[in-house]
Amino acid sequence: MHILGIVGSMRKNRYTNLLVNSVIDEIKALAPESSSEIIYAADQNVAPCQVVCSKFCSENPYRCVKPDFAAELLETMIKADIIIIGTPQYFRGAPSGFHTLVEKLIAIFFNYETGGSGTVESPLKNKPCGLVGVAEYSNPHQMLEYLNDFCCLLKMEPVRLEKFPYLGVSGQGDVTKDQTFKPFERSKDLAAAIIQKIQSQKSLSTDTQSIKPSS
Repeated sequence: MHILGIVGSMRKNRYTNLLVNSVIDEIKALAPESSSEIIYAADQNVAPCQVVCSKFCSENPYRCVKPDFAAELLETMIKADIIIIGTPQYFRGAPSGFHTLVEKLIAIFFNYETGGSGTVESPLKNKPCGLVGVAEYSNPHQMLEYLNDFCCLLKMEPVRLEKFPYLGVSGQGDVTKDQTFKPFERSKDLAAAIIQKIQSQKSLSTDTQSIKPSS
């Protein structure tokens, strides 16, 4: 089982990175055979979506007329079994570099599914993903909502929690001292929920394959 971590922060060794890795480590503790990799938005160069070229991506399933790292990331996401995505809040929104990447991927999916024939199913359909949101002073839950919308538009399946903040793992300020959102406790909860989701999907797939049409 392969886990892909995506860190949207422009600072690679800060709190978003810490929490994304925390979730991945908790998953590995429950599934020691798992492998993982981390991709940092700060390392990538992604051109903004031009929108005007939507005719191409509306007629070519999940492709961009000017492919850059966004296209590479999509292929990496397809190969992963689990995706953990985290972003901090910068000035009321996600960092511009990360949002450019998000915008590009959304455009690839949205234009094909609304402007084309839509005959090819999303290659990320039902992919389990865990969300991480961080904020210095504001409510980090806004970043969870942002990431939740992104994942749903790509047809992925964000894994929910039974405890606050429900949509994923949040942290405010110095996350190592955060007793409101309890990010490290929620990391354990999210890891357990993701493993449960994977097992449930495998069981459903096995049950479906065992059903044979009557002759």
